[in-house]
Amino acid sequence: MREPSTGVVWQRQSEARKVARELLVAATAFVAINVWASDPWQKSYKQWDATDVRRILNDSPWSKAVEIERKEKHGLEAPEGAPKFAGAPGADEEDEKEEKDDDNRGRGEKARKKDEVKFRVRWVSSRTLREASVRGQVLQGRIAEADEDRNLPPAADDYELALVGTDMSLFSSADESTLRDKTYLIAKKSKKRIPAVQVEIVRASDGKRINAIVFHFPKKNPSGQSVVSADEEELKFASRAGNVEIKVSFDLQKMVDQQGMDL
Repeated sequence: MREPSTGVVWQRQSEARKVARELLVAATAFVAINVWASDPWQKSYKQWDATDVRRILNDSPWSKAVEIERKEKHGLEAPEGAPKFAGAPGADEEDEKEEKDDDNRGRGEKARKKDEVKFRVRWVSSRTLREASVRGQVLQGRIAEADEDRNLPPAADDYELALVGTDMSLFSSADESTLRDKTYLIAKKSKKRIPAVQVEIVRASDGKRINAIVFHFPKKNPSGQSVVSADEEELKFASRAGNVEIKVSFDLQKMVDQQGMDL
């Protein structure tokens, strides 16, 4: 039996490699689709359960966490003039010093945890966050399931981001105009700064405690053009009030639901 020529063998091997590569690409795409489909925002909001709503509000492309320190210094160092060991420390004194250092480090770690305040910045003008708000109320029994669509807030005329946190008292001395003047969206690609046009400090019924701060940004410039270009990949939110500075970045390529880009 005549053996196939070298060229024929090479061609067959090449075709086999091509088929294998296509199968690999197809399998990878299938895995990617399955992973993507597992995100709750890739299905109808009426199918979301409580876990889905919590994830969207706290761990999604539309919600970013940030921690800041309440104080710049913790004051854990010994005060000036505090007594020190006399003479050269011996072995026992070294052990005692090391134990105190460990104790100070432990107290320092606790102080840092105590002084850390957690905030979350949510892109509340997005379709996904508006749907999560309504769905959450349905699951809590505040809205009838048949009335979901009717209670869904309409799309806003501007971009709206809300700041919420475990201790909003850090902003108690801030005023809306000062916050507005020190708040921006910054486009990573174009380096364009989009200043806030309005800030709302949302207070509790007592008129004192702050529940949230809502920042408004324009969707279009005075010429009617979109302030966020179609090819922009990332927007950074930056706001300052006194010594408190909040900075988080939003990946626009991930802020996509069943209907497309969702801001």
